[in-house]
Amino acid sequence: MSDLDISYGGQAVIGGVLIQSPTGWSLGIRDRSNNLQRYYQARIPLIKRTKFWGAPLIRGLAALIDSLYVGVKAITLSEKIYSEFEEHEESLLSKIFSYTALIGILVLMIAGPRVLVEQIEYSQVSTGLLEGVLRGIIVIVYIYLIGKTKDAQELFEYHGAEHMTIAAYEDIQSLDFNDVKKYPKEHIRCGTSFLFLIVFVSLLTLPFIPNLNLFLTAITRILHVGLVAMISYEILKFNFKNSSSLIAKFFASPGIWTQKITTKVPSNEQIEVAILAMANCIANSEQTNKFDTILRNAKEINHG
Repeated sequence: MSDLDISYGGQAVIGGVLIQSPTGWSLGIRDRSNNLQRYYQARIPLIKRTKFWGAPLIRGLAALIDSLYVGVKAITLSEKIYSEFEEHEESLLSKIFSYTALIGILVLMIAGPRVLVEQIEYSQVSTGLLEGVLRGIIVIVYIYLIGKTKDAQELFEYHGAEHMTIAAYEDIQSLDFNDVKKYPKEHIRCGTSFLFLIVFVSLLTLPFIPNLNLFLTAITRILHVGLVAMISYEILKFNFKNSSSLIAKFFASPGIWTQKITTKVPSNEQIEVAILAMANCIANSEQTNKFDTILRNAKEINHG
């Protein structure tokens, strides 16, 4: 953690990295002309706005909403910065992360498995387990197929760079390039871990949800995903605070395994971009000038 006990998180975007703090989010981008660009937008996440959104369990739902909202905005803006705000053809990743496509994907992952198991006459427990397994398979296959594209390969490399940079700062308060390179590309608090905790907890809880008609099943599954997101977030927080415990390792394992797919070893240039994004977020969040040397190497973008 930082000196002010600020927790940082992030994700990979087109041409760079997004880093978030409780006061805003930052982008570090290497554009198509190989120039470094940085952007910062002040924003208080839902979880920090009111006691309601910050309450145990509810904060998991807030984190999911924030992640989707900021993630889509950052992907869209990063593509504009990468293309230097010139006319360009929308990339595959940008199309996938558009709101319409995102809703469609979520519906497929939530409702698709249930529609399939409805065709089979099994007990409640059996259909629940089968539904959970199918949901996990759909997620893994989807990520695997997306990962075969050139854009996604680069995204996964930036994902690894983001993890390494955050880990270095959390551990030794350093953004020195040689220090960052020592850390692994997987991180226990990764958004991928959150996603797969949702799938994993769903697998454990779906057998207890009764089989109903199609309409009521759809309603219960939507409510179930929200509840599972709440539980998964609390598990993720527990894992981070108690990373050496047996329970934490059990629940962290699916996310860490999945990160073997969603993270790749980054290049030195990609690590440099992740360090820029982190330095930019720290400078604005903590009102410090200790990383001015890093920031001077990049042009600041003032409009989103």
